[in-house]
Amino acid sequence: NYLKDGLKKLMHKYPIISDVRGHGLFIGAEMVKDRTTMEPAIPEIDIVVEKLKAKGYLLSTDGPLHNVLKIKPPMPFNKQNADEMVLLLDISLSEL
Repeated sequence: NYLKDGLKKLMHKYPIISDVRGHGLFIGAEMVKDRTTMEPAIPEIDIVVEKLKAKGYLLSTDGPLHNVLKIKPPMPFNKQNADEMVLLLDISLSEL
């Protein structure tokens, strides 16, 4: 829940995140160009995945439209790791 709460805070800051959902350490953040039309933000999500990979966080995309940021951290993942990942995601989104 700690990681999901951090992502939900980013959802309120960035309209590109339309939903955060998941259970346990399997979490998804849906990314759209517009929350009204729900047009998938595919080029943007690819940029975010690459930026976080460069910082050591391996994320991928999922969903029928490939616009859900799939987060499956390793088992030894603590609050400090969650904070760092959310911070790096915040920085990546601010650079879009």
